[in-house]
Amino acid sequence: MVTNPFLNFLPGIGNWQTIDTRWWSPTVSVNFAGNPSVEREVTEDVASYGRQIGWLNDIVLALAEADRGAIKPKSAAADSLAKLRQAQVSIQEIKERRKESAVDTARGALASLATTDKAAYARLVRSLAADKSPGK
Repeated sequence: MVTNPFLNFLPGIGNWQTIDTRWWSPTVSVNFAGNPSVEREVTEDVASYGRQIGWLNDIVLALAEADRGAIKPKSAAADSLAKLRQAQVSIQEIKERRKESAVDTARGALASLATTDKAAYARLVRSLAADKSPGK
């Protein structure tokens, strides 16, 4: 938050006006009680928060399925479990919708190469001739 000095000249307006600069920030910073460098390394090198939550969701759903009597029908827990199941379905649908196949990725890269460097594109196509296997 920063103070807006341009509003000081208006009558009745003092130095109290603040502007929340976080609205214009292109980055997201999540600060927990832990060490930020450890959090960053974990999410970059081990698993994102989404992946970690996904694992926990899988465990919760497996435990709920293994002991169906553990959650009373029409309880808050049963409602939460239903929401969790629906969230997992929705998440999977989004992932499938946004999944790009390797063929589509390669096709896009080839099209880009063909327009930016025709000679390199021609060499690549020749190297992938039917009588040659990739990598040889």
